[in-house]
Amino acid sequence: MYQLKTLPKFERHFKRFYPKEQNIIREEIRKIRGNPAIGALKKGALSNVRVYKFKVRNQLYLLAYEQDSGRKIIYLYAIATHENFYSALQRYLK
Repeated sequence: MYQLKTLPKFERHFKRFYPKEQNIIREEIRKIRGNPAIGALKKGALSNVRVYKFKVRNQLYLLAYEQDSGRKIIYLYAIATHENFYSALQRYLK
C-alpha cells in the first residue's frame, strides 16, 4: 500500500470542509491509495499528475495527486471544484 504525503495547499483546502465532508474525502483517498491508477492522467504542463473526480453533496470535486511508484508514495496536491482548478494547479506546481 502507498504512503500519503500532503502538500500545504491540500491541507489548507481540506481544513475548510465540514467533518462529515472530510470523512467522505478520506474515503475517496482510501480508494486512491488502494488503486493509484484510478485518476485520469493529465497531459502537457500537468503530465505525471492524476486527477480523481468525485461528488460531495451533489458538488463535483477534483483531487490532484502524483504517484511515485519507486518509493510507493502518493503526493496529494490539491482538492477543489472545477472552476479554475487546472490553471491554479499549474501555477502552484511551477
